Amino acid sequence: GTILARPLEMFGEAGDTAARVATALADVRLDGAYARRFPDELSGGERQRVAIARALIADPQLLICDEVLSALDVSVQANILELLAKLRAERDVAMLFISHDLAVVRSFADRVGVLFGGELMSVGPVERIYAPPHHPYTLSLLEAVPRIDVVRESKPRRPAVPRLPDVKPMCAYAGRCAFQLGQTCVDTDPPWRDAGGGLAIRCHIPVGELVKHGVPEASPTLLKESFT
Repeated sequence: GTILARPLEMFGEAGDTAARVATALADVRLDGAYARRFPDELSGGERQRVAIARALIADPQLLICDEVLSALDVSVQANILELLAKLRAERDVAMLFISHDLAVVRSFADRVGVLFGGELMSVGPVERIYAPPHHPYTLSLLEAVPRIDVVRESKPRRPAVPRLPDVKPMCAYAGRCAFQLGQTCVDTDPPWRDAGGGLAIRCHIPVGELVKHGVPEASPTLLKESFT
């Protein structure tokens, strides 16, 4: 109860604090009696729900979910993801969802930005991110996703050049990219290219060439099953 009341105090929210706390707990499908419990009396999933309630109690317009599913087992992750989807619909709140799990991203996001080394590599609607053409880094992420519908006979692609530990290349992915265009990727900032359908890819390699390196698109069902 104290944890949930704190944002109301910080932002000077008026009204019945106890009622607001009870409502916040109900929003995350927890009984009002949880307001009288201590954190060590809650499971990992219950603590995560309390954290979500604390973030929402002051009625924000944007909720930043940074690895919100980490340290939870798969069944609890699915419950939290379902809860977030319901809260997004009920409260009309925008969510910035940060995750390394491609199955979760596909099942939850509307628009995706793929980052490497803190820099955007590609941006676009979620379905376009998963369909060719792919940025080389996005491609490596997709190739690492377990697939039950594909038999992989080839070994994973290896970088065409060694990493450059003493040089900060213009492309953040230079030195790791299997399709690197030599020194160009080291010396020149990669341009943004229109890949169609609202997808933009930041890469020196022409879009037509990136299409040739693409992987068969995994169905949303398979990616969802790999998560659930």
